[in-house]
Amino acid sequence: MSDVNEEFARVFFEENDFLVRTNLKYYVKKEGKTIGGDSDIDLLILHLKPNTMSPVSTFVLNVEDLKSIDCAIVESKGWHTETFTESKIKSNPRIFNFVREEAIEKAELFFNRSNFKKILLCSKLPTDRVAREKSIELLQSKGIDHIIEFSTIVQNLWELSKRQKSYDSEILQTIRLIQMYIIKT
Repeated sequence: MSDVNEEFARVFFEENDFLVRTNLKYYVKKEGKTIGGDSDIDLLILHLKPNTMSPVSTFVLNVEDLKSIDCAIVESKGWHTETFTESKIKSNPRIFNFVREEAIEKAELFFNRSNFKKILLCSKLPTDRVAREKSIELLQSKGIDHIIEFSTIVQNLWELSKRQKSYDSEILQTIRLIQMYIIKT
C-alpha cells in the first residue's frame, strides 16, 4: 500500500481493534462482461470485539461509533483540499466504485456474508446544514452506509500517539516526532 491516506486509515482501524485487509482486487464489468482492468476495495475491516447491542444510527461516524461496526468495506478519498459537496460528489463517480456490484460480490466472498457496512473516508463534508444534508443524501442514495472524516482519524491517532512510548507503526512514530519536535506537547 503506497497511498498515505490508506495507511493512516489502516493504522486507525487497527488501533481501534479491527483486523484489516488491504486492496482486495476485483474486475470491472459492464453488461456481464469484463470491460477493464482490475480495481480494488481499499480496506476490508473486521472488528475483534464488536458491540452488537447498540447499532450505529448516525451517518457520520466518530471513534466511539466504531465499536458497533462488526465488518465493513472502506474506500479512502482524502482530497484534503476539497469539501465533499453535492457537486463534487456528482462530478466524481469513481467515489462509488467500491459499492459496485463486482466489488460487493468480492467482499461477500471475503467475509462469507452479505451484511457488512460500506464506509467512505473523506476529507470533510460541508459545514452549511443544507449543503451537508444534500451531500449525505446523495452518498446514501449511492449505497454508502457511513462516512468518517479524516479529522476524526488524525485526531484519534494524535491522541493515541501521546499515550504510547513504543511504536510498530511509522504513522504513529511520525506523529509522535511531530509532537516532540514541532508542537512540543
